[in-house]
Amino acid sequence: MDLKVWNPCAALTMKQSSNVPAFLSKMWTLVEETHTNKIITWKQNGQSFLVLDEQRFAKEILPKYFKHNNMANFVRQLNMDGFRKAVHIDSETVKQERDGPVEFQHPYFKQGQDDLLENIKRKIVQFIVTQVQNNQLVSLKHKRPLL
Repeated sequence: MDLKVWNPCAALTMKQSSNVPAFLSKMWTLVEETHTNKIITWKQNGQSFLVLDEQRFAKEILPKYFKHNNMANFVRQLNMDGFRKAVHIDSETVKQERDGPVEFQHPYFKQGQDDLLENIKRKIVQFIVTQVQNNQLVSLKHKRPLL
């Protein structure tokens, strides 16, 4: 399969590109691109995306779009941005397929709705903002409130 290298100019077509972190812009472009659909694509309903072949994704896609080829690092990045791996329940048992598609979802990562991407916030940022709003942010060095 001949895969194109990520084109940053393509990501600029997103409506809110200046407020969207590079990782999310790359992810959006990657899932939108049709030339990668045999490896990563939107789920039919557009509410999540599927990594159809984790091994090929790590070997062929990650190094071209990101600075690594480690699937665990990619999943960690998704988790930090609030994405969740979809768990499918089949006959009252949790179904986890090792070699099957892996589905990821986020309430603000939906097909055709790139304007929602700016609402995706890192978990650590959300934690700090909450602590500041509640006047509970503590200096780690002095163990006292910063505000």
